[in-house]
Amino acid sequence: MVDDPADTAVPEVESYGIHRFSTTTRLVVTFAMVALVTAAILAAVQIVITVAGGTILTPESYLGLGIAAVLAVIPATVFGLFSARGITVPIAKIIDTVNEIKRGDYSARTGFTGYDEMGQLGSTLDEMADTIQRNAEYERQITVDVAHELRTPLMAMQANLEAMIDGIMPADFEHLVTVNSEVLRLGRLVEAQLRLSRLEARMVEAHPRRLDLEKLITRLISNYRLLVEESGLVLDYVADTGVFIYADPDMIRQAVANLLSNAIRYTPEGGRVRVVVRRQDNNAELEVADTGVGIGEDDLDTIFKKFQRIGSNPTSDAGGMGIGLAMVREIVDIHKGTIAVTSQLGLGSSFVISLPLSE
Repeated sequence: MVDDPADTAVPEVESYGIHRFSTTTRLVVTFAMVALVTAAILAAVQIVITVAGGTILTPESYLGLGIAAVLAVIPATVFGLFSARGITVPIAKIIDTVNEIKRGDYSARTGFTGYDEMGQLGSTLDEMADTIQRNAEYERQITVDVAHELRTPLMAMQANLEAMIDGIMPADFEHLVTVNSEVLRLGRLVEAQLRLSRLEARMVEAHPRRLDLEKLITRLISNYRLLVEESGLVLDYVADTGVFIYADPDMIRQAVANLLSNAIRYTPEGGRVRVVVRRQDNNAELEVADTGVGIGEDDLDTIFKKFQRIGSNPTSDAGGMGIGLAMVREIVDIHKGTIAVTSQLGLGSSFVISLPLSE
């Protein structure tokens, strides 16, 4: 598990002296010191010439000139060394960290903070490494989840087919239909996962155009009304007119259909499903609410992740594949919108999609 960066105090870069000054400032001061050396030498020469009264330089004059030059060079050299160290040491540490990450050690960090460019570069690299590590762990978890989801229908099919082969179960129409249903479920899961992966990778080509959201959702509601009534539910639909957005109609329909399907699936008979289209400031809002089983507070933060099923019993056969809400989130992100959810166990849930208006 990745530690929250806010919970871990990261030390400032102490490996190089004056890290509170920017690299630009240190270089400017270094050049200023070099100029000071040059000016000091010229001043010393001028003094010697003046003292000598225009005559040839005496050994004492050469000695004074040398002492003045050394006294000017020493501070410039010391400051130059600190300035160079302030650049080379962090760069070496950053290179080592990048090489460790390249070798697969995603826990490698520079540990840098600070006010200068090197401290900010190290801090940015650490943030990038945090993201890479989170993504790697997320991908591993997704692989486990996908394997688990595929394993269930495969085992069901295998068990049925083996029973038919061994003669324990007759290979009749009823049992073949059972096997076929598992094949169809597996196909839907693979297709949904493929669709979601394409959405995440932005490989699905969008065809946005100016849409009348009220008309779009009205047509969708007409297709779902019979299903809602057959489920023993009441469907309420309220929509403002003249609510226009710039979006892909197929994607918006899919997002709303996923929310409607969840609302119907998780609302007991006698409950209500409510769909609202409204104008809110500079946004168009689309709400799908229900009086269903609700979502626990601890699950609200993860509800849009893959394979996170909603409802009081996520292992129930009534549950979906755990991909629908993740697809909704990706579609909303593609359209530069937001989605929010509020819910209470036993009282229902409300999902609100907010999209920019197209005037």
